[in-house]
Amino acid sequence: MVFSIKRAATCALVLSLAVPAAAAAQDSASFFKVGTASVTYGPYVRFGLGAARTRPSDEHWLPPGYPSDPRIDFNLSNDTSGFGEIAFGYDWMNGFRGDVSFLTTGSAHTTGPHTTSGDHADITSASVSTTAVMGNLYYSPFEQMGVNSRLHPFVVAGLGYANNKVSDWTRTSTATTPVNRTFSGDTHGDVAYSLGFGLAYQLTPPGKHPAILEMSYRYYSFGTAKGGSTPLTGSSTPVDPLSFENDAHVLSINLRIPLQRL
Repeated sequence: MVFSIKRAATCALVLSLAVPAAAAAQDSASFFKVGTASVTYGPYVRFGLGAARTRPSDEHWLPPGYPSDPRIDFNLSNDTSGFGEIAFGYDWMNGFRGDVSFLTTGSAHTTGPHTTSGDHADITSASVSTTAVMGNLYYSPFEQMGVNSRLHPFVVAGLGYANNKVSDWTRTSTATTPVNRTFSGDTHGDVAYSLGFGLAYQLTPPGKHPAILEMSYRYYSFGTAKGGSTPLTGSSTPVDPLSFENDAHVLSINLRIPLQRL
């Protein structure tokens, strides 16, 4: 008898927690219920344009005299650059869709002072751009709940490979008279990943072939970017050239068009 009473009390507690949670989910779904969408399973193509704010981290080089000379660290900053993307994917219309995207960022000017104590040179001229291929998985929670709306929030995660291209780069010392030392550029490939979220809105009315507008924010980690080691103006070859982790914050607008007819 005691066991039955305890089990009944436990079930009542679970129900008391589950009912408000379900109600909250339904309220959230109702908030995003905007019109009725045209449902199209299958393949799609997606085009995107936006702006990328790249942010280097772990910026450094190992000078020709390393390890007798110390590693030199920098505090680099980048200009905002453009962003473009094309993707081909498949929508299962159950809350999940996936695509493979090909993307590129514009060339972002990269400069910054050294942060290592002592008399060292700053990075006064460089730029970085990236091309990448990414596999992306999207999840729309209210679509999975069966909400047929023209408006859907989503989250997205991606994994892929990036080529980071660094231009010729220049170090300038201003301790006495300015001295510029320039090295060649280079391209370095690395594993890339991304995380983000956004909103998708069907532009076309019900019954018409859908065209979906997406607005999204995504964080990308494009891996390591490296300059070249070849001196272009008189200087010794560094042990390790200018190197940094190349991350980007991207705001973009995308147009997604299902390829299967209604």
